[in-house]
Amino acid sequence: MPEQSLSPTLEHAREVLITGSKILEVVLSSDQVDRYLSYLALLSQWNDTFNLTSISDPVAVVRLHFLDSLAITPFLDKSGPLLDIGSGAGFPGMPLKIIFPSMAITLVEPRRKRANFLRALIRHLQIKDVNIIEGRVEDLTPKLAGSFSTVTLRAVGNLEFLLPLIRPLLQPGGKCLVMHGPKGNSYFSSLSALVPKHGFSKIKLHEYVLPLGSESRTVLILS
Repeated sequence: MPEQSLSPTLEHAREVLITGSKILEVVLSSDQVDRYLSYLALLSQWNDTFNLTSISDPVAVVRLHFLDSLAITPFLDKSGPLLDIGSGAGFPGMPLKIIFPSMAITLVEPRRKRANFLRALIRHLQIKDVNIIEGRVEDLTPKLAGSFSTVTLRAVGNLEFLLPLIRPLLQPGGKCLVMHGPKGNSYFSSLSALVPKHGFSKIKLHEYVLPLGSESRTVLILS
């Protein structure tokens, strides 16, 4: 990606991205940093018209979207393939694709304007091996049964409905990562009894704090 001349706000966002990723023990190349900033610019441009995310401040986008997406890297099968359900503006799938360029990812997004943004983003970043499905998870099986090593969901509700649809999509030994805010603790309690019914053998709860802030987050790891 070409070197960019940045405004003070974007320069601050760049510093937060680099510092925050190091805290997460994710080291970014200069090309990857440039891709994140290009992602940020396109998201800001589309957000003015389509309201893709309620978070518009560039530094907040870096912290609350990009770094939050990178926080789950310790739990991924880095070789992929990965399925991101309800991808919205691309989180966590696209930030993960930037740091793992060889990982095949599929983004599922039912809303047309968000799916169109994802298509534009892939062209803008010149990224390959990303499949976008404009549809719902219930439409994926049996066509994609057993296709993914990791399935991610971020701030997606109605897990009791989704879990029996997700398990058939995973390869043997695959994992489902459910990202939430602090209320992930309550999901953990309610899901523990449901997990065996839907083909998973165990569930773990990982709690973390976003870098350079105090926001608490959770990820439920179903395997």
